[in-house]
Amino acid sequence: MHRRRLAWSLGFCLLAGTSLCVLWVSVENWLPVSYVPYYLPCPEIFNMKLQYKGEKPFQPVAQSQYPQPKLLEHRPTELLTLTPWLAPIISEGTFNPELLQHIYQPLNLTIGVTVFAVGKYTRFVQHFLESAEEFFMHGYQVYYYVFTHNPAAIPRVTLGPGRLLSVIPIQGHSHWEEISMRRMETISQHIARRAHQEVDYLFCLDVDMVFRNPWGPETLGDLVAAIHPGYYAVPREQFPYERRHISTAFVADSEGDFYYGGAVFGGRVARVYEFTRGCHMAILADKANGIMAAWQEESHLNRRFISHKPSKVLSPEYLWDDRKPQPPSLKLIRFSTPDKDTSWLRS
Repeated sequence: MHRRRLAWSLGFCLLAGTSLCVLWVSVENWLPVSYVPYYLPCPEIFNMKLQYKGEKPFQPVAQSQYPQPKLLEHRPTELLTLTPWLAPIISEGTFNPELLQHIYQPLNLTIGVTVFAVGKYTRFVQHFLESAEEFFMHGYQVYYYVFTHNPAAIPRVTLGPGRLLSVIPIQGHSHWEEISMRRMETISQHIARRAHQEVDYLFCLDVDMVFRNPWGPETLGDLVAAIHPGYYAVPREQFPYERRHISTAFVADSEGDFYYGGAVFGGRVARVYEFTRGCHMAILADKANGIMAAWQEESHLNRRFISHKPSKVLSPEYLWDDRKPQPPSLKLIRFSTPDKDTSWLRS
């Protein structure tokens, strides 16, 4: 009798388990399934896919309503030192360079720099590299990545110990707008293929600029942006954001913190990968809709920095324009663009 009850119990459990399995398979097949590519800065898992069940349709982020942080508010000759989201704003006098050297030097960091020398911009490479060797990240390993359509035009510059130059051929384009729009794509692909194995931090800079004073570890951070020198003292309604709703770079009048320059951004190599990849996807979406943002990649960079706040902000002393007189609020100019004929360069 006892064995018969045990057999009945086991049979009932087996039947119940089979029924639950059948029910789960039916429910699983009924639920909507979507596959979202998730790209990581590692070639071995670059095509990895994560599966999500019952994924909700994408909802755009609601517009944030808050006062604009102003770099010179209440202190016309002194720069703001902290953003409302508690990111430091770096300028002369806000850090101790000797202390930072003691902190960062033992970490044996490698800093990468990307620049694009396409068309007539190859003429700026030598001055850029020579000034970088004099002022950029002394005491650290530095990899310069120069992207160009004409490797033969890149001059040989004497580099210090632990500093390397890689000239990377890319396709040339007839219009400067197309060159600008492809930069985010090229940087993200380069990180995935190579740079993530070689550098800890990566700065993406314009080649037609020069270093004037020391640029050191005070600029290192997860995600770093630089305030544009032309718009650091004006209300955000005057920022040259993309204002057309059809563009993925659209920014409303009530949005925005600072207007950031596309000539300087960077951070940890993984964060720069995510940032440039996101900008590239937004540019592709605009292209599919037949629209080009007002200031190409810079418009998309500013849109993304609104929803992905930089962890460190560089004051205009790290992105100055030599055509402007140096204001009292800037004690030092570290990186600037010389006066040049842009119409000739882009022709």
